[in-house]
Amino acid sequence: MGMTQAEAIAERLKQEAKRLYGGALMRVSLEAYPNDDGADIYIYAPKKYSDMLLSKLKAAKMGFLKNTKVDGDKVRIFMEDMENMNPELKERLTAEQGND
Repeated sequence: MGMTQAEAIAERLKQEAKRLYGGALMRVSLEAYPNDDGADIYIYAPKKYSDMLLSKLKAAKMGFLKNTKVDGDKVRIFMEDMENMNPELKERLTAEQGND
């Protein structure tokens, strides 16, 4: 099955976050959108980088949404503090991103 536009934008945001701060851990979730019409991106980074990342990713999101039919509310960015994340999730995301 192909990727939806919202999922493609979330993947582009994931790559942009990786470019801005290579130590960030990320995951894309489609669970909140049963009709495949949206995507959430969760970014885990140290608190000192989170504000910078969030502001730059919001600007990038607006650029990525231009010329698409995706509603801006259907691609959400959630910034989480890396120091407070669950150790099992951190291990799983580190392993997944090692394969990217």
